Amino acid sequence: MSARKFALGFLDTAVKVVFVILVIMLISKYSKVAYDYGYHIFNQVPVSSGTGRTVSVTIKSGDSTSDIADKLAEVGLITDKTLFKLQERFSDYHGLETPGTYELSTAMTPEEMLQIMAAGSIEAAESGSEAASTETAPETNVAGEESSGG
Repeated sequence: MSARKFALGFLDTAVKVVFVILVIMLISKYSKVAYDYGYHIFNQVPVSSGTGRTVSVTIKSGDSTSDIADKLAEVGLITDKTLFKLQERFSDYHGLETPGTYELSTAMTPEEMLQIMAAGSIEAAESGSEAASTETAPETNVAGEESSGG
């Protein structure tokens, strides 16, 4: 009976040790993956250096970030679709991509591509805010005082 208890105790300990080792290996692997994604979200690198290869990409109305990532990966402008979606999510251009055909290069970072694809919506927003500010701003004379308007 004592040998049986010893064998069961040994087996129980061995299973627990294997489980702990497995958990440590998984944590180690996925923490490395998480670090790599976090690092590359903010330290973006182009697919190629130098002048790169120019590719024409068409973004249609209603294309999601996943659709855009698929198109960019298909033509070789990005290497990791998931990373691109995260970069877009944390960029200043999140959700500002406008439909159109764009000439993008493999020497561009994802941030530069997003800037180009969002240029139309940024210009529209800036012109809209300029128009709103000129409509609502009171007239001023040279001395900086408000004029009576009539």
